[in-house]
Amino acid sequence: MTASYRKKGYEMAEGYWGKYWRRRVSRRRVLAGSAAVAAGAAGLVAVGCGDDDDDEEPEPAATAAPTEAATATEAAPDEAATEAATEAAATEAATEAATQAAATGPRSGGTFKAQRAFAETGYDPAITITGYQWAAVTYNHLLGYSLIEDEAWGDAAQSWEQPDPFTIVFNLEPNLRFNPEAAGGRPITSQDIAYSYARLPAAFTNLASEVNPMQFSFMAGFDTPDESTFALKMAYPWVSAIPTLASTSLAIVAPEVVEANGGNLTDTVNAGGGAYMFESRGLDGFNTYMRNPNYAGHTTARGRFTKDPPYIDAWEDALITDSSTAEARFLAGDSDILTGVVGGIDAIKAEELRGQDGVNIITGPTNTHLVMALDALKWARFPQLREALSHSIDWDGYIDIVHDGDGIRGAPVGPRFPQVLSQDEIRQLQQFDPERARHLWEQGGGDQVFPDGLTTLLATFANTRGTEFISQSIEENLGVNVTMMPVDLATYVSSLTAPPGSKIWHFALVTENTLSTIPDYNALTHYVPLGYGGAFGLFIHEHPQAPLIPSEVIDITHDIGKPIQDLYNAQSVTHDPEQRTALLHQLQRLIFTQFCCTFPVPVEATEQHALRTRVQNAPLPPDFRDNGSMGYRRAQNMWLSDA
Repeated sequence: MTASYRKKGYEMAEGYWGKYWRRRVSRRRVLAGSAAVAAGAAGLVAVGCGDDDDDEEPEPAATAAPTEAATATEAAPDEAATEAATEAAATEAATEAATQAAATGPRSGGTFKAQRAFAETGYDPAITITGYQWAAVTYNHLLGYSLIEDEAWGDAAQSWEQPDPFTIVFNLEPNLRFNPEAAGGRPITSQDIAYSYARLPAAFTNLASEVNPMQFSFMAGFDTPDESTFALKMAYPWVSAIPTLASTSLAIVAPEVVEANGGNLTDTVNAGGGAYMFESRGLDGFNTYMRNPNYAGHTTARGRFTKDPPYIDAWEDALITDSSTAEARFLAGDSDILTGVVGGIDAIKAEELRGQDGVNIITGPTNTHLVMALDALKWARFPQLREALSHSIDWDGYIDIVHDGDGIRGAPVGPRFPQVLSQDEIRQLQQFDPERARHLWEQGGGDQVFPDGLTTLLATFANTRGTEFISQSIEENLGVNVTMMPVDLATYVSSLTAPPGSKIWHFALVTENTLSTIPDYNALTHYVPLGYGGAFGLFIHEHPQAPLIPSEVIDITHDIGKPIQDLYNAQSVTHDPEQRTALLHQLQRLIFTQFCCTFPVPVEATEQHALRTRVQNAPLPPDFRDNGSMGYRRAQNMWLSDA
């Protein structure tokens, strides 16, 4: 394999417990003709070879504004025409302004003003996975990966090759250095990468790391023949190795700083060699980042990495927990971006903002997913009741109400990847059939098995419409009472990951957006026992946590989980694209037809974000928001037109 490697097939995920949950933003719309029915779910968070032959930096293009005008369905024809013409003119003006700005060419300078909706929980990339800004800009990573381009680009790695199925050898950039506050600003070597990766398992075991083990469990060892050569040894020939190495959790840290802080960087910043470094870390959540004077850029431009240091001079990152305040700051020009905590802004908000002065809406296909997890211990022995539950949910109604009609059927594989089942087949496999649902529920003795009805978690830190819509579907179509239990983030975490037999819920909505570049981590890991399926109680006897659980408990779910895990393991090491696709199709069909113990839920078809028009060359969705897939924080060729 040469340095122009491109991903040919699907990727594998391995690992078991996710330890942190965050919200996922959904549409804001009420259910027509009834009380407000909400969408949304909390999200589970725990996130080849680059083309290095191009000596010329690619010419950045202006971030395009959408050209379609909104349809005024309820207005009179003249009013609709006037409104459409007005919106079209505003959109045209915004597009023209962006085009004129881009015509001046990329320029260096300026400060990108960002904002986030939650407080940081630590600054160690081996422990904390919610630190999007600092993890992306203050650390080097071997690679970046683009979903749009389906390609990896070298960051700390100048080039790489795979001499055998179990080994990837990386040649490092020659001018890598830590920032002045990390190890005296000395050169970064292959030994530093080996140290950074080697500490991940211990951080997971001893420091309550949120990094899912699939991101490092494939690593069997490292060779460092010299300071500029790093060889990664794999325990198995994992198809997903290259995309995974783009994860911001796999940051290169200075060993001296780690050791000086007792092996833990939770309270320590500026321990890396990224393009920027902390200038200030405010107690009020307002952080600023300045250029790292030791950062030399890259020997060549590739992808969104520039040859010279990034165009943007500095970053501001403000903690703004109130959504109205965040929007007001954005419209006032005090923030360059308005987006969701996990996904983008909803379609209604995008239409409100489209065409406003100084605002640009970027749009692209989503690669997210949403699952309805069942407590496997409660449901595994009752196949008729599981099937009844699935048939009772109006899946297309979820798209109409929760996603305002702009949605697609969910699947165990992310929608961006070619191995996902077709929408037609998903509709055949996952049907809304209230009559059959009631028959199966009665036949399976549902009211006797669940005499007190069902309980779900209503995450108070997230938009709740999705949970409310599904709960209403179950009540109306099964005749079963659903209790929605409001919980804060801490309670949500402990409830979802509680040991088998002690979970207070029967079903809950969950998503994962940490690594949208990896298909089976992006979605499939929620279905397999050695993935997040284990957190939902779907255990097999081979599970790493099996010794902690009575064998008679595992017996209940083992026969359901074992075929899923076996197919999952087989596809993860199958490099032939056609063979892997066949295995993934078989696995998805099995998941749909046995109804245990995770149901795919519809997701939005498109992802939208609002930017100030001065922001040029921002990557489009699905890359935009994800650090591992070369999102905007790692897009070094992004620039500001008024710098």
